[in-house]
Formats: sequence, structure tokens, C-alpha cells
Amino acid sequence: MIPKRLFLLATSVLWLGTLIGAYQFGHRQGSAQPAADLPNSTAAGGNTRVGSNLHSGADAGTRNSQRTADKATTVKQLFAQLKATMRPDTMRNPMAMMRAMALLDKLRPEDVPAALLEVEAMKDAQSKMMVYMAVLGKWAEQDGPAAMKYAEDHAKDLGATGAILKMSVVASWAEKDPDAVWAWYQANKEKDSGGMFGGNQMVLSSIFSNLMTNDPDTAFKRLDELDKGAKIMALAGMSQSALFDDTKRQALLDRINAMPDAAERTQARQMLVSQWVMFAPDDATAWVAKQPATDQKEMRATVGSAFMMSDPKRGAAFMLEGATPEEKPSLYATVVGSWAATNPDAAATWLAEQDGGPELDQAHRSLSQSLSERKPAAAMDQARAITDPNQRMNAASMVYRKWQAADAEAADKGLDNADLTAEQIQQIKSSAGE
Repeated sequence: MIPKRLFLLATSVLWLGTLIGAYQFGHRQGSAQPAADLPNSTAAGGNTRVGSNLHSGADAGTRNSQRTADKATTVKQLFAQLKATMRPDTMRNPMAMMRAMALLDKLRPEDVPAALLEVEAMKDAQSKMMVYMAVLGKWAEQDGPAAMKYAEDHAKDLGATGAILKMSVVASWAEKDPDAVWAWYQANKEKDSGGMFGGNQMVLSSIFSNLMTNDPDTAFKRLDELDKGAKIMALAGMSQSALFDDTKRQALLDRINAMPDAAERTQARQMLVSQWVMFAPDDATAWVAKQPATDQKEMRATVGSAFMMSDPKRGAAFMLEGATPEEKPSLYATVVGSWAATNPDAAATWLAEQDGGPELDQAHRSLSQSLSERKPAAAMDQARAITDPNQRMNAASMVYRKWQAADAEAADKGLDNADLTAEQIQQIKSSAGE
């Protein structure tokens, strides 16, 4: 079975791949101008290229200095506009992200060294990652090996961002020379292969997304050459590419269904469905509903979790549909836990509308914990709703400790009304006073 760490990573890579793909698609739609050669740059690690026309004397020096000044000014002006456009939450704001991408698309290949210096000076980690991806993608269109060298040289100091930069380079490089990218991966797959973020295996999502788009036969052939851990990353990229093409999506599903390992099959389907539901929710949910009951459980959880970000009621209904009594307690808790992160009041209202009893205890406990810092009175109400006496006491004790530190008198009143015995109330108060 594929490690859960790697599966979660591959699922998140789908989102990152969408971001990279959005930039690549937007860039290709623009009217590309003839590319100029990249100059040598210590910051970029590029190759030195000598122009055929050499100038000598003061005039040449003046012209070269003026061009350098103009270029630096242009890049600085662009980054000034970029900083005005971007905010710390830009990556969660599609319109702001597209405006930033449009500005970055104005970079010329010869601007890359100066642009990289600007990126290196950026402070906000999310914005820096996005701009790094765009600039290195631009560079990789002209010189994939040099862009990759920069990404590799800087990866050690950038943590997870370093691996993401390689994905961006590969996404552009593979458009020009997919065989060269595959050769690079084969030569480097054992290097930087560990760690929480998968190292060089992360680039497989970009490699196989490109292959699935342009050469599905080669994608499936090379997929068979990978081991389990690498295969799940490749499938993440193939899933992204097959989302809007019925033929490719069915071909990918057929290949997934033929996988001998049941856990691999489940995880691969989850990855495809989790991305599919973001862009075509009705189609994705209809497909899941037609699958065998034994296959639906995990996929319903995946689809429901995706809905929790946009339509929590629909997500909750989809996860709970067809659930057994044994499965419902944990599902209720999952729904409420996800919903409470964005709108705890709505989560509480929804939970109060459910026909329940003991099967809602986990959800009430989860919600009481979510509310305990900001709304302790509401949190105590959730603790009081728990039917199991021991669980109710534990939840009330947790809320009381936090509430007492802020308002001891209100906390005492809330505890007295928490449907506990006098002995339990005294025990909680004594424990909190220790």
C-alpha cells in the first residue's frame, strides 16, 4: 500500500499542478514574441552567450549601460506593480492570482536574471513561491537544464518550495523537450528522493501531466516503469490532464481499475475524483454514485470533503448518503470539523437539525472544541448535547478550563448548566484549580 504521507502529498500536488498549468495555459494563449537569448547571470546560474556583433569604444559601453539600466528599471517597475497587486492571500483569490500572472507574463527571457534577484528579496512565502514558479517557468521555456540547475541549487534552502520550483521548471521544459525531461528524471530520481515532500518524485506529476496531454500512449508506457511510490505521483499529474477529456479520463480510469493492488486503485481513483469534483461537480458525483457500493465509501468522503469548501450542506449530504449506522458517528464528526473551520455557527445550526442521539456525540465534541476559544458559551452548549455521561464531562471540562481563564464567573455558570452531576461539577472545578 502507498504510504498515506505520499498519497496526501500527491493530492496536494494536483492543486499545485493546477496553479502551474493555469500559468502555462495563459502564457501559451498570449501572442508570444521571438525569444531572445538569456544573458549570463550569477543569480540565475545561466550560460554565457556571446552575440555575433561586438561593439567597441565608449559608444558601445554607453549603449550597453543604457540597455542594462532600462532593463533593471522595467523589471523593478513590474515588480512594484506586482507587489501592489498581490496580498498574503493571493493564492486563495483566483482573480488576484490571474492579475499577478498577467503581470509576470510580461517578463522577457532576458529579464529573468534581474527578476530572480527581485524574487529572492520577497518576504511573503506564498507570493514568493508563486512568482518563483512563473519566473523559472519562463526561463525553462528557453533553457530547461539551466533553469533546473538554479532550482536544484536553491532547493535545499527553500524546503517544500524547492521541490515545487522543480515542478514549475519541468512543466515548461516538458513542453519543449519531454524526452530530455524524462532523461533528467531517470538520472536524478535517486537524488533528493526523501523527506516529507517527496523530493524529485514531485516532478513526476508535471512530467506525466504533459505526457497525458500530448502523448497518452507514452504516458501509460512510462507509468509501467515506475514503482508504487513514484506511480502515485505520476497518476496525480495524469489525473489533472485528463479532467476535461472524456476519452482520456476513461482510459485513465480503465488503467486504474486494472491495477492489481486494491489500495492503489482506491487512492488513484480518489485523486482523480477530488480534482474532477472541483471543476465538474455534477459529473463527478454522478460517476461516483454509479460505482459499486464497496468502492463508493472512500470516494464519497473525498468528494464530500471537496464540497465542504464551497457547499458544505451538499458535501455533508453526499458523505452521509448510504452510510451505515456504524459509519455515521465519524462522518458527522468529519463534516462538523471541516465546516467549523470556516463557519462554526452554520455547522452548529446544521448539527442541531440532525436526527441523532449517541451517533452525534463525536460531532458535538468536535464542535465544542472548535468553539471553545472564541465562543465558550456555545462550546458548552455542544458539550451539554453529548449523550454519553463520560464524554460530556470530558468535553465540559475542556471548555471550562479555557473559559475560566477569560471569565471565571461566566464559566462557573456555564458549567452549572452543563447537565452534569454535582459530583462531576466539583471534580471539574477542583481539577481546573490545580
